[in-house]
Amino acid sequence: MSIPEEFTTTDIKKNSASEEQLYTAFLKSGEPYRSLARKNYHQSASAGFVHDPGAKNAQRSTPGLDLSDDALYYNTRGSAADYWAGVELPKPTKNIRECRADLCKWGYCLIEDALSASQTTRMKQRLGDQAKGERLAGIASWMGTAPVPGQALSNTQFLHSLINKGEQFIQCVEHDPAGVQAGPLIEQLLNEALGSQFLMSSFIAIISNYGNMPQGLHQDQATAPFQDAAAPYTCNTMYIMDDMGEHNGGTLVVPGSHQLLSEAGSGRPIEVPLPPAINLAAAAGTVMIFDGRLLHGTGVNKSNDSRTILVMNSIKPFMRQQELHMMSAATEVLTNASSKLLYRLGARPQGLGGIEGAWNGDYLVNQRLKLEQGEYEFVRELSPDSPDLNQNFTYRISDTGLVQAEHQPETLTEIKAQYRKSRPSWQRPEAPRFPSVKKRAP
Repeated sequence: MSIPEEFTTTDIKKNSASEEQLYTAFLKSGEPYRSLARKNYHQSASAGFVHDPGAKNAQRSTPGLDLSDDALYYNTRGSAADYWAGVELPKPTKNIRECRADLCKWGYCLIEDALSASQTTRMKQRLGDQAKGERLAGIASWMGTAPVPGQALSNTQFLHSLINKGEQFIQCVEHDPAGVQAGPLIEQLLNEALGSQFLMSSFIAIISNYGNMPQGLHQDQATAPFQDAAAPYTCNTMYIMDDMGEHNGGTLVVPGSHQLLSEAGSGRPIEVPLPPAINLAAAAGTVMIFDGRLLHGTGVNKSNDSRTILVMNSIKPFMRQQELHMMSAATEVLTNASSKLLYRLGARPQGLGGIEGAWNGDYLVNQRLKLEQGEYEFVRELSPDSPDLNQNFTYRISDTGLVQAEHQPETLTEIKAQYRKSRPSWQRPEAPRFPSVKKRAP
């Protein structure tokens, strides 16, 4: 087949020099991350806010680390501590107004006693048992930080898909005070930061052990080169399971960096050196909420004990979730879930993330169950003469399919009779609690 020359790859390439392309230079700028790696630029970060475990240094007594050089970003005792001395950084509080002020000014806030003593004990026990079980089963996930030189794996353990691993974790997603007593306060702050329709992107536990490599500092918003000064696209809720501080690698953060990076602008280099990082210090049971634009990373655990945190990432509903919950969630979690949990997992999409057109408030649990049972029947090529028009397409039991079935004007009489009483085996939760959507007839 002959096509016009202008549509050939040769002609298109000839007329697509990089300087002529629309936004390629912007999209490939790599900023602000290129600027974060600049050496001898940011304060107390002579090698930038990145770590190279293989860098040669004669003074290293711990493999892959130099814990004596105050000019490295992960060492926060010396010049970094001097920089922040006398500055009123966020302190744990139960006062929501103080939390708002800290979140706005510094990019993070600390909620005191967000977990009661018994809630903290229960959660820590469940995490410890789960982590050890996964290690003994040979299915532990080692990631997030680089391996110590000479080792094959990182010594930072991750626990994924926590919603499958304990009722209290589901209560955290729902902000149920039965599992996290500060749940309503946390939810209010997330509503204000992201809007009430936010989704849960992922919910993981991070366990760092002695001598782990530090993470390079990064934004969890992860939409570089886009920096929006108006508001974050994402927020994190971090549950602190162990008293943390500089000694055991409390999470590294650069206070106020959420504003400083936004001021630099999208796709533009950082033109003013950033302040040094601090190690977060807080007691077990504290919850930290931090802006998705805040620079942060795992610190170096110099103690003999492991340090555990949980991080739940919440996002705007138009963004793609990190965890594909509709694939990861256990069957019993989905079938017994509340309306609120299903929404936050993305199992009740509001315009995005649907299946075969079921995307406007439909519950997708029945589709998932049919898929896992190997019984999902897709709508494929059809015509008026197709012999399988009466096939049991799974779309028939979608929320949208059920609502519209009785009003389809051209349905063949025998097909309408065949499927008039179709009902899925899983039924939506009674009296949906969230979000407030008008109930539709099944």
